[in-house]
Amino acid sequence: MKVVLYFIIYYLFLFYYASNLHIGDFEIDVLSTNSFLATFENYVLSIFGRSDFVLRLPTILLSIVSLFLYYKISQRYLKKEKDIYFSLIVFSLMPGFILATLLFNKSIYIIFLLLLFLYTFFYYRSFSYLLLLFYTMVDYSFISLYLGLIFYSIYKKDNRLLIYSLFLLMINANYFNYEIKGHPRGHFADILGIYFAIFSPLVFLYFLYSLLKMIKTPSILWFVSSWGLLFSILLSFRQKIKIDDFAPFVIIAVVFMIATFFKDYRIRLKIFRTPYKILFVTLLGSLILFDIFLLLSPYLFDFKLTSQFRYSKEISTHLLRKGFNYLYCNNRRLCKKLYFYGVKKGKNYYLFFDKNSKKVSISHNNRKIYSFYVSNLNKTDKK
Repeated sequence: MKVVLYFIIYYLFLFYYASNLHIGDFEIDVLSTNSFLATFENYVLSIFGRSDFVLRLPTILLSIVSLFLYYKISQRYLKKEKDIYFSLIVFSLMPGFILATLLFNKSIYIIFLLLLFLYTFFYYRSFSYLLLLFYTMVDYSFISLYLGLIFYSIYKKDNRLLIYSLFLLMINANYFNYEIKGHPRGHFADILGIYFAIFSPLVFLYFLYSLLKMIKTPSILWFVSSWGLLFSILLSFRQKIKIDDFAPFVIIAVVFMIATFFKDYRIRLKIFRTPYKILFVTLLGSLILFDIFLLLSPYLFDFKLTSQFRYSKEISTHLLRKGFNYLYCNNRRLCKKLYFYGVKKGKNYYLFFDKNSKKVSISHNNRKIYSFYVSNLNKTDKK
């Protein structure tokens, strides 16, 4: 009952946050593509209306299904029901999972498809092979899955799975024309920093420790997650990578942290468990604090990464209220976000946005007719 209450509060918060988080630059870029994901999302928006909540509704709903699949998979690695519930809660608190749920991108879809494959592999083996064939044309990031399966089949001496995985790997690489390119430029620090953000720094270090501990008894999940992590690190030495191509493969192995912790904790006498209790409080506390910082950062800090979620909705609302319904502007991404919120594309007015001063100027026939500062939208308009 406590777990049910936790997830009710958890998703009520996510629904509220999703409805108040403005669309970001990369989200508007994804919406502008011809991908299946963009087509599906634009179809949803056309039915239910264009809003921040509707934009993120599919990812939130899919995250609920993903948590159920993660729960079923955790039963393969954890024996006690309370351990399984705790693993589920920790997984839901992972910054990477929260971001995948709240931000419109492919990450939560990849997480769902990976968990679906693992679930069917454990319970409906024949169907899982059909999913593998289907995934070859879904996204090029599944190359990490096929790499993991290749080494898993070698470990298990399963020649049929090995040949099948090699065949699917070639199809996937050829279909998406995946290339390894670039010169050594030291992107390793970048990818390491991103993994710290996805897990939170202390939790990621413990995650690495748990992966190393599980190397003695590797499972299919271990191979998939480890190769997703290793492949991303190897590529980072030569090229800048997109983290949503690899992070879903890594984060699904959170269950190993829980299994490792409780195993180390329970084999010790009660008088020797104090260090593990301190470790538990430290890791969980740092995870929650990092989540709070991550969720508040778009509103507290004006960094390049967080500023993309600010201003656009306020600007569009103010422009529509003032009657500037049709315009074009100097900032392509800002224009696309304004169009998302109801401003129409047209030549009536030209909008110039100064990022440094956060000033918006409106011109008509090369003559400035109106201007205001975004920070003063709720105070005084400056003409």
